[in-house]
Amino acid sequence: MATDVTGLQALVRSVRSFASEARSAPEVAAAVEASLRASAGAGTSPDGEAWAPGKESGGRVMAHAADAITVKAVGSVVLVTLTGHDVYHHYGAGRGKQNGKPMRPIIPTAGLPTTLGNAIRNGITDVWNRTVASRKNYTKSGHAVK
Repeated sequence: MATDVTGLQALVRSVRSFASEARSAPEVAAAVEASLRASAGAGTSPDGEAWAPGKESGGRVMAHAADAITVKAVGSVVLVTLTGHDVYHHYGAGRGKQNGKPMRPIIPTAGLPTTLGNAIRNGITDVWNRTVASRKNYTKSGHAVK
């Protein structure tokens, strides 16, 4: 008995093409930027931990930290940069009476927080569904990613 695998072969070619063309990098970059800006805007680390309050005011610090985040796609790489004085807060570096500042993480430095992983997955999934999974034979089988 012969098995028709032409549909599977077409899917494999599509996946290989999708992976090599880095089509999803711009959308992943936008999703990552939105996620990082949301956590910084909320005064939390990418993991969701609240930043230490201001030493003198006891209140919210770094109200404009989200503005220091830049994310862009460079080929298939998503590049995240942090600029300005918020870098010192991120690393807990600085001068002063306390010999440094408390660390207030703005971008991940080790590991991948769940919210950021979800943002990456959503960026890839959106592009996947519009390109590869939108082909008639594939979507009829119910394999579009959700």
